[in-house]
Amino acid sequence: MLCVRYAKTLGLILLLPLGWGLSLLPLLIVWPHVELQFLLPALLVWAALYILPSPFLLRLIIHKIWFFPGQGEPVLQEMLEFMLLGINEIPNPVRAEKKGKTIRLSWHYDDPNWCRWMALARLHKLYELILEFDPATRTVIMRDRVRPVDFSLCPVKIRTGLLASPRFFCHVQIGPEWGISKFEQTTAEDWQFRPQELKSPVFNTIIRNGWNIRFAL
Repeated sequence: MLCVRYAKTLGLILLLPLGWGLSLLPLLIVWPHVELQFLLPALLVWAALYILPSPFLLRLIIHKIWFFPGQGEPVLQEMLEFMLLGINEIPNPVRAEKKGKTIRLSWHYDDPNWCRWMALARLHKLYELILEFDPATRTVIMRDRVRPVDFSLCPVKIRTGLLASPRFFCHVQIGPEWGISKFEQTTAEDWQFRPQELKSPVFNTIIRNGWNIRFAL
């Protein structure tokens, strides 16, 4: 299932520069017959038409392809949020926080018991998963963020960057063994603190409780 989505995403992304390249053909045809003072503005307009829509088109591709329907009858939003926030009650390096209409999950980097393991794993980017709930469609929108982190003074002090930059991590494990219980079953030595280790259990828990998932930038 994921392989098909990867192929579709890659194919559509490759079509974008191809389409814009074809749109340059009229300029290339008239190139020898147009003075430079008129040709340069035309090239600047073409470049702007290529660059400006790119983020929007990329978001549209992800929006259309990376949608996963829920399984079975959806539970109440309050119940799903309760399950996800229950991660904090399990001995594990993941922290869940409710902020407004979203739940944000990240590594519990400032916990002295876990920061040592993150330092040993040479973690330089702190992964964050933002969940936005759409109760009308029973859909959870997932957004990925990363921010710099420095464990050189762990456990005395951990430095993190102020700004988080968007990323797109689409690699998730799917199966009955992947749920919130996976956090509890994984020993400290086995954690590698990769995005999929956090995202996969959350993904499977949401899907199995009837809610759809849509990846987004």
